[in-house]
Amino acid sequence: MFPKLLEIFRNFLLWIYVLLTVPIFGTLAIITKKHFLARIWCELLLKILGIKIRVLVERWPEKGKNYVFMCNHQSQLDIPVLESVLKDYNIRFLAKKSLFEIPFFGWGIKALGYIPVEREDPKEGLKSLLACVEKLKEGYSLIVFPEGTRSKTGELLPFKIGGFLIPIKAGVSVCPVAIWGTHYILSKGSLWMRLKEREVRVYIGPVIDVSGLTLKDKYLLLEKVREAIEQGLEKIKF
Repeated sequence: MFPKLLEIFRNFLLWIYVLLTVPIFGTLAIITKKHFLARIWCELLLKILGIKIRVLVERWPEKGKNYVFMCNHQSQLDIPVLESVLKDYNIRFLAKKSLFEIPFFGWGIKALGYIPVEREDPKEGLKSLLACVEKLKEGYSLIVFPEGTRSKTGELLPFKIGGFLIPIKAGVSVCPVAIWGTHYILSKGSLWMRLKEREVRVYIGPVIDVSGLTLKDKYLLLEKVREAIEQGLEKIKF
């Protein structure tokens, strides 16, 4: 009974936290454009939920460089987890265009340089691709979810090819990332945090160099990244 009451209490605290802090942090983000505000907000959220992150690293990517981190997508909770784990790499996310319309939250992530993505419109998709390349050339790293949506079961979905054009076009190396456990806590379509299991595991794979690759090699890159993420998932599943 006590674990269930604690779960209810943590969910209650979470909603109070979100309602109180999103307007504050959103406004600060608009004024300062400082990305560390997003990381702090995410790390406080994880603390409220009592989530523990365990990281398995083959080799940390060299700091001071930028990358396209490609990760499987299990839950909205992936975002705060990755904000925390990859805090040393000046990361920005791609996000659904509709999220940018949410008061304070959307305004804040726009001010911080997150990139809106419109999946249904090819012209808008091309704009997003060019925006991603430009962001990388400015020295930022990007988080790309090549599945394009969250997996309900946690198992890897088919990859969309569009995201693999980004690192090739920008000439930026790819770092495969696997995440496991977030779908148990916050499944797709749910607003309730199930906190019986509060450990999330993250695998950071070896960097994949894209030097010499052309846009014709996009499927080759897709296969390399998928294989690396699959191997990572096998190592961190529980």
